[in-house]
Amino acid sequence: MSTPPRKFPAIVSIIVSAALLASGCGKAQPGAPVKLRLEVALTPPELASFQPAIQALDDAHPEWEILLEATPQSGVLEKINTQLAGNDLPDVIRIEGIMAQRWVRQNAFLNLTSRIEQASLDLEDFYPGPLEQFRWEDALWGLPDTAAPDVVYFNKDMFDKAGLAYPSDAWTFEDMRTAAIRLTLDAEGRNPTEAGFDPAAIQQWGWNGGLTFFWQRHLVRGFGGDFCANADCTLMNFTEPATLSAVEWWAKLVSEDHAALYDPYGGSQTGVPGDPFIAGKAAMGFNGFFAVGQLNQAGNIRYDIVQPFAGADGKRYTPLSVTGYVISAASEHPDAAWALVQALLDPQFQANTWGAPGHSVPARRSAASSAVNTAHPPANQQAILAAMEYGEVFKPFTASAFEVYGKTADFFLKAMKGEMSVPEAMTQVEAAANEILAKDRQP
Repeated sequence: MSTPPRKFPAIVSIIVSAALLASGCGKAQPGAPVKLRLEVALTPPELASFQPAIQALDDAHPEWEILLEATPQSGVLEKINTQLAGNDLPDVIRIEGIMAQRWVRQNAFLNLTSRIEQASLDLEDFYPGPLEQFRWEDALWGLPDTAAPDVVYFNKDMFDKAGLAYPSDAWTFEDMRTAAIRLTLDAEGRNPTEAGFDPAAIQQWGWNGGLTFFWQRHLVRGFGGDFCANADCTLMNFTEPATLSAVEWWAKLVSEDHAALYDPYGGSQTGVPGDPFIAGKAAMGFNGFFAVGQLNQAGNIRYDIVQPFAGADGKRYTPLSVTGYVISAASEHPDAAWALVQALLDPQFQANTWGAPGHSVPARRSAASSAVNTAHPPANQQAILAAMEYGEVFKPFTASAFEVYGKTADFFLKAMKGEMSVPEAMTQVEAAANEILAKDRQP
């Protein structure tokens, strides 16, 4: 996953009114508005877009009273677990898809399948990837509102200075490697092909990171490998020959070609914590949609994007960062909560709240184009919409996935640095991952 941590505001409570879009108002007294708690984790710019959108619904329909509970993303896991234990879940919650399964499997949320059918909600209008993390036992327990694929960003000035043609959708990973080596420069401006190049004094890297954790499955699939050995990736395989070959390709790019970083975000190599491309320390790299806003706000990098590189099979692979809405199984107002979810997923609401402000890509095809704004970079924004069609969610996304990350990240680091052979490191990763994920597998 290439998205760096975001900073969120302190918990705030905002009471606003919104629209009643369906019948059935729960247990409210006749004539009284139905009170619904809506919990979200938003950045300040996102909140600035979200509040007016909710207020617009309030102006039209005062039948609901929404208690909007905004909480820092860093505390979401702990907060929801505490609320669940205390039988105090809000009526509607906006959560990251990668976190949803831990609570879906606890029956914390309402099964929305029959409601979706009764409402004749067109699921074909939703991109297929974002729906996956909300499925369980052939049912849908939530619906996505936004999704963001990773695409390839490149620094035009660095390419111009090196006299290299910009990346295109025709590029392969080998094309990237060739350019990345040329674009990697030490303190004297020498690249790794030149005599005297000093790998201990790199000032500019060609690519913004190696293969640093198992959620970067897309980095091996283009080489014919795959970390996932079953559908939900609760059984993993890191030692199949094609996968080992792919990991070795990335390890060579880092430790032999010196063209990518083993520590892309920590700052130990660049001296600047955060993504090295956004920091102006790398010429190319995978990044999510969030980088568009950050780069445009900073305004110090001339950049563009292309789709992820074509793999050996001619296909492209990229992960999707997803958020969506769930309804508490204990909600006293399930009908009103479902109506609110439908309002929040309305294509126009999605376009106005997420796409047009540039926060994320709406998860519905009918609203996704709102994220394209030709008034600002990048020029090739259609690459983002193209990637939405084949993007896949991060796997595994079951309850133990974060534990697997914690137990395996160091082995990836050692493999990239050349401190451990790739076969040895991946053998250790496979053993640890499958032992931890065993409890998540369906019988």
